Amino acid sequence: MPEKIFKDVRGWIGGMKKRILQLLTEKGVLVDPEAAEALSGLKDPMACVERILNDADGRPLILSKEDVDSYASCAKAPASQPARQAVAQPTHAPARRAAPAEVRVLKDITGDSTCVGDIIDFTKLFNDRYSTIKKMLAKRRDLAGIIPIAKAKKMQREVKLVGMLNDTRTTKHGHTLLEIEDETDKVQVLVMKGPRRAGDGFIKDEVLGVAGAFSKDGEIVIAKEIVRPDVPMNSGMTPNGSGAVMAFVSDIHVGSDTFLPDEWKRFMEWLRKDPVAKDIRYMLMPGDLVDGIGIYPGQEDELLIEDIFAQYSELAEMAKAIPDWIKVVMMPGNHDAVRLAEPQPALPKDVQAMFDSNVLFVGNPCYMEVEGRVVLAYHGRSMDDYIKSIPGLDYAHPLEAMREMLRRRHMAPVYGERTALAPEKKDYLVIDQVPNIFVTGHVHKCGIAEYRGIKLINASAWQSQTEFQRMHNQVPDPAKVPMIDLGSGEMWVEDFSH
Repeated sequence: MPEKIFKDVRGWIGGMKKRILQLLTEKGVLVDPEAAEALSGLKDPMACVERILNDADGRPLILSKEDVDSYASCAKAPASQPARQAVAQPTHAPARRAAPAEVRVLKDITGDSTCVGDIIDFTKLFNDRYSTIKKMLAKRRDLAGIIPIAKAKKMQREVKLVGMLNDTRTTKHGHTLLEIEDETDKVQVLVMKGPRRAGDGFIKDEVLGVAGAFSKDGEIVIAKEIVRPDVPMNSGMTPNGSGAVMAFVSDIHVGSDTFLPDEWKRFMEWLRKDPVAKDIRYMLMPGDLVDGIGIYPGQEDELLIEDIFAQYSELAEMAKAIPDWIKVVMMPGNHDAVRLAEPQPALPKDVQAMFDSNVLFVGNPCYMEVEGRVVLAYHGRSMDDYIKSIPGLDYAHPLEAMREMLRRRHMAPVYGERTALAPEKKDYLVIDQVPNIFVTGHVHKCGIAEYRGIKLINASAWQSQTEFQRMHNQVPDPAKVPMIDLGSGEMWVEDFSH
């Protein structure tokens, strides 16, 4: 009898595999053997297949096991739960208060930094970036048949290439001339001006795809299409049954004479007394926790606390007012006491020792999993480079810069500008896993939005306008706290500015 059952099960699995392969092949998707195994092992493989086939923009040409894992995580059946009533008003704190749930760190540089800083390290960094993003681009149907640049030069016909952008310039007729490079050679690419190119923008050291044809003299490739890796289209965060809320509190700048103590006190009182706050189980702080020392010329004239350890000590005291049912995650920014070069490790142990056990310290950037959601947190220093490089971006609209990061699948591609990069063997700033939530800080603005199903959050600040901001006509939007319901994906902002 058991043998018959096993035989029937094997037959069912085999039939399911055949049906899956047939459906995907009919739609032009090739399936890796490991991907077929992964699909047939899912509880509801057809739901995942349907998800793949409906993803017209991001559907891969060759389906890998990693693709299956990504689509399957988006296709989990929603758990039955009552709908959240806008912002729920519970009459008492839930039982979970006494035991904050844990945050699982998926990836950051803390404890894994090996770079020395020589040319070999930089070569490894850029090779890793190139190869990782090239794999993403190779799955795009509009780049099927990618060939190396050196081989393309010999063929002199229509070609599809992937390269890292070395240089950009504008011709006298207003066209854009790019120089891209791969592991074999480099080539000039002409991007004709026109309405399709108007808002494109190119960033040095980004990895992109080109579909085009060589000119008659064989010297340059005339681009028909510029292809970026981008994130796949999906329908957003499928409800998963979690009732937890995550709050985002960035750029506190403790120690600055423009820190906002009254607004912070108002926020702490709200956390302890307002029924809405009882659902908050997590608080993520994406950098610039303190104002630091010697960050910019003349900073000592704008400090209330002139010792870096005293600044962190003050922050630790402030954090004690956060209710104990909330798990706090702190990461550094460009004002904090870690190396300036990104990726940044978590704060030093002697600083961590000042804080209570409900605080978790992570690096910048950091991938983490919270209540089944993948959160990508990045302080956002590279927004300076994005805004400088891409026409139309500005400090008043940081969510647009975040969209550009996702389009390029890289948080900080530019080397040698404002964002210092550490030459690690692996490029930790590549967006190699598609997150459910992407959060940044740095520009002292507050914003929430969505891009291709990913929740975008820029997490405000707790500092009024600084002299530097005044000189550059930057107006902050402080003392606001974006929040997200990890179960439903609903986002909103609580305002403590008045």
